[in-house]
Amino acid sequence: AKPADDEALKKAKIEAAMLKAQIRKLEKLEAPDDDQQAELARLRQQLHEAEQTLAAAQSAAPAPAAKPADDEALKKAKIELAMKRAELKKAEKAGAQEAELSRLRDAGVWIVGLDDAADRDLFELGDLASEPVCVVLGAEGAGLSRLVRERCDLIIAIPMLGRVGSLNVSAAAALAAYEIRRHRR
Repeated sequence: AKPADDEALKKAKIEAAMLKAQIRKLEKLEAPDDDQQAELARLRQQLHEAEQTLAAAQSAAPAPAAKPADDEALKKAKIELAMKRAELKKAEKAGAQEAELSRLRDAGVWIVGLDDAADRDLFELGDLASEPVCVVLGAEGAGLSRLVRERCDLIIAIPMLGRVGSLNVSAAAALAAYEIRRHRR
């Protein structure tokens, strides 16, 4: 086997070990909801299939003269493992966000999501702005995820005028923080 082939197999093994560690970490979530459990089960199954594909590609590849088809199968398996790893990271992040939102809610903090598709606007917060509030913002472009949106007590929008459709996340956060502070004077 060439040193480059050995290095590629070593990387694939490391990736599989990292995925297993991430799965163990996700399994430690305190109270995963039904959606999270279903998502994790689906990801575990896909990871299992990806590992089997990688193992088959590794055993099928002849050491001295690899065929292009075998190299292609190995590349495909590595790409699939990388994609599963990204999905697991996304699920892990969502689980951590949900746990933190639950902790805040249990402490008496209102969870307010900022999303441009909301029915109420930021300037209608009223007395709620004087209460303990956690403002949750989504990613630029994608906005709040469905699961985070469902965990919010209230969804509000920043009303936009003219041709500007939305603000970037930092500008939206600054405006929301200012409006909450303005109500607390």
